[in-house]
Amino acid sequence: SMINKRRENAKYLIDCLSKFDDRIQLPKIRKSCEHSFMLFPIVLRKQKKEKVVNYLENKGIETREMMPLINQPIYQKLFKINVKDYPIADWINNSGFYIGCHQDLTKNDLNYIINTFKNFFKI
Repeated sequence: SMINKRRENAKYLIDCLSKFDDRIQLPKIRKSCEHSFMLFPIVLRKQKKEKVVNYLENKGIETREMMPLINQPIYQKLFKINVKDYPIADWINNSGFYIGCHQDLTKNDLNYIINTFKNFFKI
């Protein structure tokens, strides 16, 4: 039941945040796959995440970092990784973050998240 509620929350967020598709990339789930949505991933299309993340945090919406392995010092050392060789991973590192998708979030909580994005993007 917890996973089902998280999936419902994610579907609601996807449906409502899709109006910002020109600004954010939202998760897409293949028809033959499932997702438990422990966290809800968002990647900004045209900007770095700092302003958005700071805005969300200041409004009481917690965020978490996405951390592709290419920026981890141990992997850079072990595998001689040059971040410039992985532009998509670098983009995700600079522009991607997670917000919560907890099963106890209410419709009011989800609407607050959606309205906070709306206010940030001034729509």
